[in-house]
Amino acid sequence: MIYKAVLFDLDGTVLDTSDLIISAFRHTFQKHCNRELTPLEIHAFFGKTLRSAIEHFAPDKVEESIQSFREFNLVHHDQMTKIFSGVTETIQSLHEAGIMTVIVTSKTKKTALRGLKLFNLDHYFPIIIGSDQCQNHKPHPEPIQKALFQLEMKPEECLMVGDSPFDLISARRAGVKTVAVRWTRVSWKTILHEVPDFTLENMHELLAICGI
Repeated sequence: MIYKAVLFDLDGTVLDTSDLIISAFRHTFQKHCNRELTPLEIHAFFGKTLRSAIEHFAPDKVEESIQSFREFNLVHHDQMTKIFSGVTETIQSLHEAGIMTVIVTSKTKKTALRGLKLFNLDHYFPIIIGSDQCQNHKPHPEPIQKALFQLEMKPEECLMVGDSPFDLISARRAGVKTVAVRWTRVSWKTILHEVPDFTLENMHELLAICGI
C-alpha cells in the first residue's frame, strides 16, 4: 500500500455544491450591495472561507452578508447539493483497503457533516477538519497539519485531493502530495500553475494512485 490516508476537500471535490454556492452569493450581494456577481468572480474564491470572500466583496457589510448567505444555504442546501460520479464507490474501496479518509474543508464541521449525511458518507470520515477548528485556513498548511496530527501520520503517508489552488498550496506547504480533480469549476490553467502531483479525470482513478 502506497498511502495510508487520503484527505479530501469537500465542495467541488466530493460534493457538487457549485450551483448552491453561486446562488447563495448572488442572493447575498444582490440583497446587501445591489450587485450581480459573475460565476467567474465567485469561482475565484472556491476553496477559501466564506468570511474571506465576503470581506473581499462587501467589506462594510460582512456580518449581515454572512448571515444572509447562511440563511439561504440552510433553506436550499439539501435540494441543491449533489454528489460527483464515482465518489461513493471510490471511498468505499479505500475503506475496504484499510486507507483512512478525512475531510479538510473551508466549511464549518457542522455544515460539512450535513452534506456528508445526505449521501450516507459521514461514517467514512471519522476526522473532519473544518474552518471552525483552525486559526489559519487554506492556503495555510494548518488544516492539513491538524489532519496529520489526528491521524498520527507523516506527510508522505497521505494524499490531498482537491479542486482549488488553495487545496494544493495548503497540502504542499504541509509536505503532502497533491491530487487535482478535473471536474473543478476553477480555471484548469490556475490549477496546473500549482503543479499537482497527480490529476484525476474521474474519482475512480484515485484507486490506482493508492495502489489498489
